[in-house]
Amino acid sequence: MWLRLGSLLFAVPGILLLTLYGIEMSAVADCSQSGGFYDFINGVCADQEQVRTSYYQRHSTLVNLMMLLSVIGTFAMVWGMLIKGTTRPAE
Repeated sequence: MWLRLGSLLFAVPGILLLTLYGIEMSAVADCSQSGGFYDFINGVCADQEQVRTSYYQRHSTLVNLMMLLSVIGTFAMVWGMLIKGTTRPAE
């Protein structure tokens, strides 16, 4: 149980962050292709050049929480492996 739960906690936050980042980068690419400048703070396409900020600066709480969940998932997987112990293949 710990191994499965840990695997989910390890993988899902990273997948979620990559998905959200990809959606934002898609909006940035669409805005750039139309000749505009993406306003990262308001999330809209603007006519004037905007200040660029990193994804982490804008969503630091979300990123930190997702990384914390991944670390907890890692420890849960290790705990699950320790509980399960080593098994030898049946001959």
